[in-house]
Amino acid sequence: MLNQGKRLLGGNDEAQRQAQKPPAQAAETPISWLKLEQKDGTMKLKAVANVDHVDVTTVALRDQEVSAPKTVSFLGYKIDLKAKVDSFKDNYVKNYAQTKSHNLMVARFAELKAAFFGYLLGMVGLSSEDIRKLQKQAIEGAVNQNKMLFEENEYNAELLGIIGGSKKQLRAQEKVIGEIRKQLVTQAKNLGLGDYYTSRRILEIQVEQCRKISAKFEEEKHSLEYQLAFYGVN
Repeated sequence: MLNQGKRLLGGNDEAQRQAQKPPAQAAETPISWLKLEQKDGTMKLKAVANVDHVDVTTVALRDQEVSAPKTVSFLGYKIDLKAKVDSFKDNYVKNYAQTKSHNLMVARFAELKAAFFGYLLGMVGLSSEDIRKLQKQAIEGAVNQNKMLFEENEYNAELLGIIGGSKKQLRAQEKVIGEIRKQLVTQAKNLGLGDYYTSRRILEIQVEQCRKISAKFEEEKHSLEYQLAFYGVN
């Protein structure tokens, strides 16, 4: 009985020693990879073993510039994009300026055209900074044109008031001049000028146009006096 108890205790001790023994580490096995290689225009898989890392991509990881396409095909025709860069720029500037038009339909159509030419300019390699410069150029040109046209319109209004005409013609021409003034004020707001054409500024422009008209009349007067003196009086 005593011997049987010892054997049982000895068995338990052996089980405890086995449980406390650290597990045997698994034998390290070499890592196998399949590497994709390109040779003579064909792609092949090559086995690679006993390595911890392998580059399995054929894409170059170094930084390099990606050149823009020189030509594109459209409906079977090849278009040389590089040769049309200046034309694309001019059309982009023109249409971007028209996006600020007083006419909503003209502005929306110009937005589509500006987006199209902007896409083409991106294809030929222009950066977003270059596009912003073109937009700034378009806005500056449109602002200058708006101011010039407003002054010309006020010049015509003042000249009409001096020269005159039939009541019917005066009413019709004044209506046209008033409509043009309204359109130019709306366009100025779209261009970011805000309330540039205040009542005071419009009055100052009108006074300046009256001075220009007066100078023109003086010039015409001197020209007639010269002709009179040159040809003499019978």
